[in-house]
Amino acid sequence: MRTADWIKKKAHEVVYNAGTNNPMKICEENGIYVCHQNLGRAFLGHYTNIKRIPLITLSAQNNEFEDNYACGHELGHHYCHHGNNTEWLSRNNLKFNTIGSEYEANLFMVNIMLEGVDVSEFETKEQLFKACGIPLWAERYVKL
Repeated sequence: MRTADWIKKKAHEVVYNAGTNNPMKICEENGIYVCHQNLGRAFLGHYTNIKRIPLITLSAQNNEFEDNYACGHELGHHYCHHGNNTEWLSRNNLKFNTIGSEYEANLFMVNIMLEGVDVSEFETKEQLFKACGIPLWAERYVKL
C-alpha cells in the first residue's frame, strides 16, 4: 500500500510533468487513452491496461463534472500501479475508504485536482471543491 505522502508526491510529479492538473489533459500528455462507452448510469469509469497500453473507460452517461473526477480517480489506479483488477467506479461505491486501491485512487484524484491551488483564496470547502471539480463525497480525502 502506498502512503499518503507518496501519493501526494506522485500527484505533484504528474501535474508538474503534464503542465496541468486537468485529468483529461494529463491523459493526453501521457499517452493514456480515454474512451466513452455505454456503461449504464450505475458506472462512472474503469481503468485497464491492454498489452501494456493504459486505457480509461468513462461512461457515456457521465456529465463533464463526473468525467473529470472519474478520470482523476482512474489515473490514480494507473499511477499507483494497481493493475487490471480494480473495482469499477460506480455511483454505489462513492464512499470513504481508509485502505486499499480505492482509497489510493481517491486520494490521488483530490491531490492532482488541488495541486497548485491556493486554498486560502476560498472561504469555504464547498467553494474550493466546486472550483477544483472535486465531488463533495471526497471531502474526507482533503487535508487542509
